[in-house]
Amino acid sequence: MKTQYQKQRPEQGTVLLATLVVSVILGWTLCSFLVLISAQNQSVNRSQCWNASLDTAEAGVEEALAQMNASPNDFSANTWGGSGGVYGPVSRSLAGGSSYGVIIVTNPVATIYSTGYVTVPMTGATVSRTVKVTAGQQPLFGVGLGAVDNINMNGNGVATDSWNSYSNNLSTGGMYDPSKTSTNGNVASEQGIVNIGNHTIDGNLYLGPLATYTSGAGQVLDKIFYDYNVQFPDVVLPTDTWLSAPTTTIGSGKNKTTVHDFTSSGDYSVNDSTAIQVEAGVTVTLHITTSSFSPASLTILGGMTNSGTVIMYQDSGSVTLGGNSSAGGNRPENFYYYGLPGVTSITLSGTSQFIGAIYAPEAALTLNGGGNSNNLQGSAIVKSVTLNGHYDFHYDEALAIYGPSRGYVPLSWQEL
Repeated sequence: MKTQYQKQRPEQGTVLLATLVVSVILGWTLCSFLVLISAQNQSVNRSQCWNASLDTAEAGVEEALAQMNASPNDFSANTWGGSGGVYGPVSRSLAGGSSYGVIIVTNPVATIYSTGYVTVPMTGATVSRTVKVTAGQQPLFGVGLGAVDNINMNGNGVATDSWNSYSNNLSTGGMYDPSKTSTNGNVASEQGIVNIGNHTIDGNLYLGPLATYTSGAGQVLDKIFYDYNVQFPDVVLPTDTWLSAPTTTIGSGKNKTTVHDFTSSGDYSVNDSTAIQVEAGVTVTLHITTSSFSPASLTILGGMTNSGTVIMYQDSGSVTLGGNSSAGGNRPENFYYYGLPGVTSITLSGTSQFIGAIYAPEAALTLNGGGNSNNLQGSAIVKSVTLNGHYDFHYDEALAIYGPSRGYVPLSWQEL
């Protein structure tokens, strides 16, 4: 005879077995889920490290560009080392276990190779990515007329064209010739309103993302671009020892004139508006300390083959020039004017032509023309521009080749 207890034992065994099976299934599912989460986490970490390695490689590119701009004549400086067109390699360790190695190769063109390394958490594996960046020097005076803000041209005629003081086809003896012009009189505005009135631009018009063009159709003879993206850095005064500017009296009687006559090359400080004269073959850097600079005249002697050269820096205030003159002609590269951030106003007026290049990104440039001989031969980069009357720009294309550079910039980018 079976007891009630004995009859229930098979049922309890079945429940126990079912519970065990369910527990195994749940455990297996949980383990699978944990494995999946772990794999996914590793995949995400690797993906993040993969992206981070590119950022790290680009950090190496930034250092290489900084090195090239800090020592453009010697890439081996600043402990970089190297020679014969290969400089580096330089390795840097960053936070989080990342690092980069970078090298500069100059033949046939300046090229940066940078590899970024990032360690993947948990696995300890290292991912890396390498980029190749070619670089070139960008001219400071890359357009005939450039402004950070507005350009307003009042008057009519051809506002800009181009020539080349080093080309026999685009100049006569290195001097501007209206019968030998080209179509690169480019105008640019980073973020202002460009109104050229009844003028025409014999070249391109470059507009930044915030800039607008309000003049009529057909007044820009070439193309209009809307992606202009060039920064105009402020001028920094060179660290020099400045000598007092020499003062001389020339002429006699009613023609007696006091001038700063520079007969020796060097760096000089000018604290007044006395007339300036630079002798043939003499190169001077002038530090203008007066806040209202309006020299009676600016004369550069010597002619095309032996011209004097003036590189002028002004601290603050305003400058008024009636143009410049020379005995035998000079190129725009023989007169550079640099306005520091404190310079807010530049005025060119009178009937003389201005031959040179102006860089003052915080200054408003006003050009007052009353005759048919008012023109700027060279280039101007300023904060804003106002043309009154008959005043034309003639961009010297030679400034883009032989003039100062704003430094090395990337020209192409490729991941290897």
